[in-house]
Amino acid sequence: MKNSSWLAEIKVIIFDLDGTLYQDDTFMERYFRYLLEGTEHEANTESEVKTGNAILTGEHPFGFGHFYHSRDHMILSRLEDGSFKGYTWEGEATQYLGKKSDSVPAGDLVHLGDPWGIAAVISQRYNLPDDKLKHAFNRVRREMLRAPHQFRAHRGLFQAIGELDLSKRVLMTNTHLESGIEFLNHMQIHHLFEEVLCGAEKPAGMENYLSSLLKEGYGAHEILSIGDNPWNDLYPVKRMGGRTCFISPYVSHDKETWDIRLTTLDELEQLIRAVHDSKLRRRATDGTNPTEADQQEV
Repeated sequence: MKNSSWLAEIKVIIFDLDGTLYQDDTFMERYFRYLLEGTEHEANTESEVKTGNAILTGEHPFGFGHFYHSRDHMILSRLEDGSFKGYTWEGEATQYLGKKSDSVPAGDLVHLGDPWGIAAVISQRYNLPDDKLKHAFNRVRREMLRAPHQFRAHRGLFQAIGELDLSKRVLMTNTHLESGIEFLNHMQIHHLFEEVLCGAEKPAGMENYLSSLLKEGYGAHEILSIGDNPWNDLYPVKRMGGRTCFISPYVSHDKETWDIRLTTLDELEQLIRAVHDSKLRRRATDGTNPTEADQQEV
C-alpha cells in the first residue's frame, strides 16, 4: 500500500459490522418484499425490486453517497463546499441548491451509505410506519443466519483481526443489541474485540466515542475507523483528525478522499495484516516491548 507508513502508529481500530466484516446484498429483494407485504403498495413490489437493483448497480439517478430528503422527496448530492444540489427521483436537476448540509434538519435526511439504506428510503417514499421497517429488518436478519440465506464468513479476515496487537479493537454498529450480538456469535468473533458497541447511533455516536478516546490520551492519528458507510463511519473521524478506510464494492457518489479505499474482504484482510506487520517492524527497529508499546498514559 502506498504512503502507509502511518499504519505502525495505529493503536485503536474501530470496525463497523454490516458491510464491513461481512459483505452480502442478497437479502435486499426479500427485504423489499417483506417491507411492502400486506400494505396498499404491495402491487408495486416488483417495480421497487427493480429500482433497488438499479440503485445497487449504479443505473439509477439515486446512488450510494447521496441523501434522500424525506419531506421534499428528492435526491440530494453533497458538494465539496458542504452545500447540496437537488434532483428529482428521475434525476432532473431542481432549484434545491446552496443549503449547507448542517442547515438541513437531520430528521429529513436519509443517507444512502449501504444496501440497508435502500429499504429505508423506500419506506420513506411510501410513508410506511417505523414498525413495518423494523419487522422487515428483523425478519431478514434472522434469515441471514440460517440456510438457505446464510451469508459466508471470511475466516482469513477474522484470523488477521485476532492476531492484531493493539490497545483496542472496537466493534461499533448501529444495529440493535440483539441482532448485533447474534451476528457476532454466528461469526464467532465477539471475543476478538475489547469493546462491542451496538445501537451506536452513528454518526453522532462515532463522534462521541472518538472524543472519549482522545480524553483517554490517544492521539487522533493513532485511531483508524473502517466502514462501508462514510457518513456514519468515516466523516466524524476525519473531521477530528483520525485515519479512515472506506470499504465497499459499490460505486459511490461521495467525492471525499479517504486514507484507504478498499472493495473486498480479501483486501481488508491484507490491510489488517499490513498494520500487524508494520507495527512489528517498528518495534524491531525501536527495540520496544510489544506488550507495552501501545499502553496509554492516562
